[in-house]
Amino acid sequence: NEYKSYLSSSLQTSVIMPEVVYATKVIEATDMDAVNEVDVDETIAKIKSNDSSLGTCNFNNVPLDVPTVETITSALCRNTSVKKLEMCNCAITDDCIEGFVNVLKTNQTLESISLETNKITGKYLKTLAQGLESNTTLKELRIANQYYTTGVGDEVSISKALEKNNSITKFSMNWKNTGARNTADRCIMRNNDIARKKRQGLL
Repeated sequence: NEYKSYLSSSLQTSVIMPEVVYATKVIEATDMDAVNEVDVDETIAKIKSNDSSLGTCNFNNVPLDVPTVETITSALCRNTSVKKLEMCNCAITDDCIEGFVNVLKTNQTLESISLETNKITGKYLKTLAQGLESNTTLKELRIANQYYTTGVGDEVSISKALEKNNSITKFSMNWKNTGARNTADRCIMRNNDIARKKRQGLL
C-alpha cells in the first residue's frame, strides 16, 4: 500500500548508538508484516498492577486507537517494572503524544521507547523530544520512519532538546538538516562518554 511504498523507498535514517557516531540504513517495510499476538488487554492489566515479570511491552504492528494508547501511557506513569516499550507501526498519531510526554516526566524506570513507523508530525516529535529535558533515566528513543516528514525548524528544536538531556545514548530519527543532525551526534557522543565514566566509577 501507499504507506509501505513510502517506507521501502530510499529514505535514510540516522541511528546513533554507543561507540558509533551514526550509521545510515534504508528503512524496509518487511518488519511491518510480522504478526504480533500480544494480548493487549492482558498486558495493560499487568502494567497497571506493576507486574514485576513484565520488563518489556511489545505492541509492535498492533493498531491501537487513541483511548488505548492513553490507557497505556497513563498506566506507565505509575509503573516501576517496565524497562522497554515497543510501539512501532501502531498507527500512533499526534493525539497520543501528551501521554508519552507525561511518561517521560514521571517514569524513572523506562530505559527504551520505540515509536518508529507511526504517524506523528514534526511538531509533536519536537514536543516529545522536549520531554527529555526533564528525564534522566531513558537511554534510548527511536522516532524514525514517521509517515510525515519533519520540518527543519522542528529538527533544530529536537536537537536542542537533546542538548539538555544527559541520559540518551541511542537515538534514531530521519534528518534533513545537517546542522541539527550534527548537534544530535555530539549530544549522543557526550552522553555515551558520561555513561562510560559512570560505569568506570569516574562520575
